Amino acid sequence: MILSVIENGILAGASFDVALVKLPTRKHIGSVAYAQFARGNDLGNGKIVYPLLGIFAVILVFGTLLVAWLIHAPIKVITPLVIASVLTIIHSLCTAKAAPIMLSLAKTPDDAKILTKKLDTFSFWHTFRAIFQAATFIVLVWALLSV
Repeated sequence: MILSVIENGILAGASFDVALVKLPTRKHIGSVAYAQFARGNDLGNGKIVYPLLGIFAVILVFGTLLVAWLIHAPIKVITPLVIASVLTIIHSLCTAKAAPIMLSLAKTPDDAKILTKKLDTFSFWHTFRAIFQAATFIVLVWALLSV
């Protein structure tokens, strides 16, 4: 459970960094410059780091719930773990909408109009992804405190 809290905290922090720091930058530097940055960042090392963080977080949340269920943990522990699992599913669904948009930037021409539309759509899905990831982290802290 501790690893799940730590991993989801890291993922929530990374999601909020993108939502509150990186994505708003595009309004200042323009969509073309931001897309060029994203190609180096999100489609560079981020293409490996972000999926690994996300996959590891999902495994830990569901693994923690499974272990808690198998050892017959009290309902006060199981309840937040079930909620965290549902939030993880929703976060993953938002990621399934956001990730292909970011990946598509690799082959998108440096046309401000096209990039603005794609980045606006990515931002929409990423905002929800960040909210659900933060909620997952908070609920996992609740679970840990319930132990």
